[in-house]
Amino acid sequence: MYCTVRRRPRSFLVTPYRPGPDGVLRPEIPSEGVCAGEGLPRCKLNVDHRRQRSTGPCFPLTVMRCRPHRRAFTLYPPGHVPYGRVAVVAVAPDGSPIRGREGIERFEGTLFTAALDAAAGRAWHREHVGSTDRWWGTQLRRLKRAARLLALAPAAAWKHRGRVADLLALDGLLFSEQAERFGSARGYRERGAAVRRILEALPPSHVLPERLVECGTLAGCWGASYRWLPQSATLRRPLGAPGTRHRDRPP
Repeated sequence: MYCTVRRRPRSFLVTPYRPGPDGVLRPEIPSEGVCAGEGLPRCKLNVDHRRQRSTGPCFPLTVMRCRPHRRAFTLYPPGHVPYGRVAVVAVAPDGSPIRGREGIERFEGTLFTAALDAAAGRAWHREHVGSTDRWWGTQLRRLKRAARLLALAPAAAWKHRGRVADLLALDGLLFSEQAERFGSARGYRERGAAVRRILEALPPSHVLPERLVECGTLAGCWGASYRWLPQSATLRRPLGAPGTRHRDRPP
């Protein structure tokens, strides 16, 4: 799916999922929802149902319902977004880093795998006997989406590219160079290499999943993401919202 949308995407809420006594992953339940707002009645949330997932996190996601605001919304684990078949970055369901997944390995099995394979010259299948999710058309679509998210697509405005560079704590010149490289590329390998170069330069950060998701919000790939912080029982507004700061602090 390409990032261009015909209507404004809905906001969504991210919260840690942890195993219960029965081993089933369940979310930290928020006391506020994406429908909360100044001047509105307080949210009253109840679990509505659990939604099965065969892709994305591949475990049931909890759907909440807010009675006063007549709103229902799904609780997503860190690194995942609505309608996403794969994660944006590989983290555990509770948001903690996965042991042994550092540097470029953080993006294996994610949206960016298509670009990493492209950079290595690994074309996905045009024909295949049996089940597979790695089709050539899918690789090209995800490569385009990764470039849109990272502001490397030729249509990205320079101001938008600067915002993404600032959000990811990278030099704007690097983005300009890789955007030019992506735009002038003659094949999928060079386009994948441009995306990989940005991913390699990303500094270690506890909030990297949050920042990459925010990049997708800025690009119009999905709606604004709210994050529930169980330790302080607060709802963090999107990073780009007024009054928020981009700080490296543990989730």
